[in-house]
Amino acid sequence: MKLRVPEGCYAVSHAGQPIEIADDGSVEVEDSAQKVLVSHGFLPWDEYETPRLAAMTREQLVTQAMNMTMKAIETISDEDVRTRLAAVEASMLPDERKIVNSGISITDIRIEDIPVLRRRELFAFLKAKGVSVSLPVTNEELRATARHTLSG
Repeated sequence: MKLRVPEGCYAVSHAGQPIEIADDGSVEVEDSAQKVLVSHGFLPWDEYETPRLAAMTREQLVTQAMNMTMKAIETISDEDVRTRLAAVEASMLPDERKIVNSGISITDIRIEDIPVLRRRELFAFLKAKGVSVSLPVTNEELRATARHTLSG
C-alpha cells in the first residue's frame, strides 16, 4: 500500500527494517505495516492532510494560503513563471498595471518609490521581478529585498 510520509519525516523503519522514501514523498508498505505507520501520521496516498482551518486566526489563514501558493509556484520552472507573468501583464488594462497609491507601473519602480509601496504592491513587484519570498516576512524585509533587487 502507498502512504504519504508526514512533513518533516526523513527516515522510516518498521519491525527493524528500513523503508525507502520515494522522491514523491511516499512509501510502499505491506498491509501489516500500514496501521502502525498511519498511527504515526502517515496517510493513504490518495488522502491529503488539510490544516485545521477552523481554529486558525485570519493571520494564520493568510499565511497558510500564501505558503501553499508559494509551494505550488516553486514547482513551476522560472521560464514558465516568466511566461505566465508576461501573459497576465499583457492581458491587464493599463490602469491595472499601476500601483494603486501612486500610479507607478510595476515595471517602472525605482528605489525612491519603495518606501511608499504597500505589502501587496511589494509582493507584486517582487513577483514581477521573479524574486521568491518565503513567509513569514515583514514589510521592511520586503522593502530591503526590493531595494536589493533594484540595485543588483
